[in-house]
Amino acid sequence: MSTFVDGQISQNASYAGSIAVPLTAAPALFGTLGINLATATTGTRVELSATVAVTTLLAVLGTVTILIFRDTTQIYSATTALPVNALDTLTFTVSATDFNVPTTPSFPIYTAYVLGSGINLATRTGPESFSAVAVSN
Repeated sequence: MSTFVDGQISQNASYAGSIAVPLTAAPALFGTLGINLATATTGTRVELSATVAVTTLLAVLGTVTILIFRDTTQIYSATTALPVNALDTLTFTVSATDFNVPTTPSFPIYTAYVLGSGINLATRTGPESFSAVAVSN
């Protein structure tokens, strides 16, 4: 049976339309959290969820990517197409699991980034959130 170890959330923007940040080709940090694994035993895993909303400014083809890191190691990425119509909003949510997480150090830092492809023709409009729950056997 799994045992709850820790849970955290990083909320960059709480609701739709609460921010207006250009989506760029360079990864932009939108969530940071630390997980306390001091009480973890064996089989530690961290279940992560990230949400980013992006509104297109013009009708062009493009993508949005979410990257998740544990400390300096990339552990997850996902990419989806941006809406093809101007002023459409895409709410992109991903779920990831980091299996067999080392318990040393006992406080890993998880970060979430968002980036877009091609020309900057989209805006991050919110919501943006990043959460994690750690469990062990």
